[in-house]
Amino acid sequence: MEVVAAQVANLLENAPVAEQLGAKLNRLLYAFMQGDVLPQAERAADMGLDPTPLLVVVSEVLRLYVDALASGSRSIADECLPGVPLR
Repeated sequence: MEVVAAQVANLLENAPVAEQLGAKLNRLLYAFMQGDVLPQAERAADMGLDPTPLLVVVSEVLRLYVDALASGSRSIADECLPGVPLR
């Protein structure tokens, strides 16, 4: 986790326009991984279960968001939820 956090911090240093927003997103994702994902993976391992499938699912979901943001495509939420005009 620390390696990923360092890589994200390095990326944000090179993108000053998005630094504040990126830093907040980084903190949220790090907290999600530390608070939700890793404890579940550890519990699975303690019970003798392989936590890899859980980690793969989380990784793939996050990758879907990255790919959607990179391509500029609409998200699943955009397609499923009614649009709210910005004021």
